[in-house]
Amino acid sequence: MATLRSVSSIVGATPVFTCPRPAGAVQGDVLVAFQAVGDDEPGGMATPTGGSAWLPLGQRSANEWAGGRVWWKVAGQSEPASYSFRGERAGSIVAIVCVSDSDGTAPLIASVQEDGGDRIVCPTVSPSTTTGVTIRWAAAVRSGATSWSPPPGHTEQMDRDGNGIAAALATRARTIAGSTGSAAFTVVGDLFEPYVIAFTVDVGGTGSPPVPDPDPIPPSPDVHYKYNFCDLKTDDFITNLDLDNVSYTRLIGEPGSFTATVDVTSPEIADAVARVVPRWVEHPSEPDSLSTGPGRSVVHVYRNGVVWGTYAIWKAVVQGDGRGALKVTLTGASLESYLNAVEIRSTLTYSDTDQLDIARDLIASMQELTHANIGLTVQAGASGVLRDRTYAAGEGGTFGQRLKELGDVENGFEWMIHTSDPGTGARVREVRFGYPRLGVAADHVFQQPGNVLSFSQEIDALRGATSYRARGESVSSDASTASTPLMSAEANADQHLSAGWPRIDRTLDYSTVKEVDTLNAYAQRYATERPGAVRVHQISVRLDDTEWTPANLGDTVRIMLANDWWPITGGGASFDHRWRVIGVQVRATSRNSAEVATFTFQEEVDP
Repeated sequence: MATLRSVSSIVGATPVFTCPRPAGAVQGDVLVAFQAVGDDEPGGMATPTGGSAWLPLGQRSANEWAGGRVWWKVAGQSEPASYSFRGERAGSIVAIVCVSDSDGTAPLIASVQEDGGDRIVCPTVSPSTTTGVTIRWAAAVRSGATSWSPPPGHTEQMDRDGNGIAAALATRARTIAGSTGSAAFTVVGDLFEPYVIAFTVDVGGTGSPPVPDPDPIPPSPDVHYKYNFCDLKTDDFITNLDLDNVSYTRLIGEPGSFTATVDVTSPEIADAVARVVPRWVEHPSEPDSLSTGPGRSVVHVYRNGVVWGTYAIWKAVVQGDGRGALKVTLTGASLESYLNAVEIRSTLTYSDTDQLDIARDLIASMQELTHANIGLTVQAGASGVLRDRTYAAGEGGTFGQRLKELGDVENGFEWMIHTSDPGTGARVREVRFGYPRLGVAADHVFQQPGNVLSFSQEIDALRGATSYRARGESVSSDASTASTPLMSAEANADQHLSAGWPRIDRTLDYSTVKEVDTLNAYAQRYATERPGAVRVHQISVRLDDTEWTPANLGDTVRIMLANDWWPITGGGASFDHRWRVIGVQVRATSRNSAEVATFTFQEEVDP
């Protein structure tokens, strides 16, 4: 999985200066360079030099201020001890972040221009990889000494002040795909408004969160996979491909990830792959470049004739080495990710409306937009919980983001998109709802000894809290005074605090929420579901002797473990619990390995 190796930084003079290479950087690491310059000419920042070529990743100017730029690269075999930057007429602040074990593809980036104040909010991005390093960078023109506090849950890596500008950088390890959420630096000092910019960069990693790998076992002859590539909108067939190194995940209410490779060993295989990843042409508008490719294709993963997931292909990498070997890597995310790619650009208002009706209308409103109909059907039913919601056109929120927020409040609901193939020639893409939850109590049993190959239990006190608040939109009834954000009441983990736990505070940001009651519901849900330390339980299982499928996400299953940590007591396994499955990652059968599924559970109170 991707890991932060180190960070270097410098306050640079003009016109040319150097920043040290991050400590420990080696060939294959991803380097991300940030530069902010106190100048009014964006052209004053030039691409850094030294070692393998730096590639532009993003930039942001704030009115007449030059703002900042970001570059990235994969470290080559011979990297220098430092890299050269240019700052023309004014000085700069530069930071270089080194990440190891990344997937080697271009990082995701998003940026905003802020209006100043004491909170600088870095935007969200939605990576499809299950691991990564999320980097937050903020910079501003300042009028006096300035210091920064990092966003909650992040580790501050840099806080520099000089040459009329100030900048800060913080990072956080990521162990799940989907939206990173926004994150805010807290500023002490005076910033010139509106000369403030903020970036979020996410470097994707290989593999999944740490789970012990099972010993290699031979592939089961009873498991057969087929990978059916089709058009995202129409579901028209494109081709089948023989994929290798396939890994895919399914989650409740969030996009699951998909990765696979194809070894191109013949012209015939190359032609088949080109139906999914078009070859480069001189003019991208030519039909061969527009008829297929990442952004308009999906892959249906069939396991023994049943669809286990539908994934939009968002990225492809074609690689060739010095020995002539060709490989294509495909990266995607489940259909929930498409809802995160379409913005709400017309205001939607709901009053005293069942929350599931709001959810259905959000999906219908998206699919009524020109070119945004991907053939989703919606499940009927009501929750009996009425909500008031307004989703303003100017907020920049996506349909997926608002749908997730709607379900995440206290007394909310769960949802997922399920693809089925009834054998009639047309697959069905159905949005399923569960109030208050998806799933049922089932007879699936995972046990060790038996079909459980490995297990892990992570206990993290900093992912939870004992006192929660939710912060909403900044409001002010007096134009002469600074606006202040709406704030929920405290929601406390009373049972933990009564048992002697210390106060551990966490404030959740929902910057577009205008109602205190809604903020209270967010805070209360977190206090109920994430009190104290957050426990994440995972087990890896052989699937060949279970009837579980991703359609069973949300089901309660029985887990029995007998080992040195949980010894046999009273003639039975001392670990014997019924928990809900809230996520699964599957490593598909390949030429050299068997299929393994890694389940993630939510703790349940056993009856």
